[in-house]
Amino acid sequence: MEEANRMREVIEADQPLKDADIAFRAEMLTLLGQLKIREDEARARAEAEARARAEAEARAKRLLAAAALLTVGAIFVGPALAVGGLNLIGFSSVGPVAGKNLILRKESELSNGSLIVVTSGSIAAGVQSAVYGGAVASGSIFALCQSAAMGGIVVGSAAEIAAGVAALGASAGLLGGLGGSDNNDGVRRRRVQ
Repeated sequence: MEEANRMREVIEADQPLKDADIAFRAEMLTLLGQLKIREDEARARAEAEARARAEAEARAKRLLAAAALLTVGAIFVGPALAVGGLNLIGFSSVGPVAGKNLILRKESELSNGSLIVVTSGSIAAGVQSAVYGGAVASGSIFALCQSAAMGGIVVGSAAEIAAGVAALGASAGLLGGLGGSDNNDGVRRRRVQ
């Protein structure tokens, strides 16, 4: 019996060590869990930074492509727009467009029903008449505009202009796509800032 009592004393004396060991093991598990969480957070942060860098690089590439397409489109479409604009204000391939005599009936203003003759001319003809008269100076803006309208600007073929319009459209599509993010599910979302 004495031996049983001594065993009991040893076991009871060993109990605080067992309790300390259990507490130590629990603390180690907690610390390891926290370390794992920190590692997971660091990995997620690194992955997010890598995705952000990749998105920034892709955005820069799209921006460069859009700028190139915009340049190509402007090269092909710009001359046609310039000549069209010059034609609208009265510069033509044969010189400034003079006015036409229009006959308008304005019975609401005239009680006797008489006709009013209105002379309307182009902006180019009006500027030449008012500013330059018959002596347009070489190298003046007016002379440059007239030269461009008379063939000084080379306008491309219809196919080239169509290609330029297509390039401008593609550029607009690329630039429009820069504003949102695509989350690989096909749905575009706008970033809220």
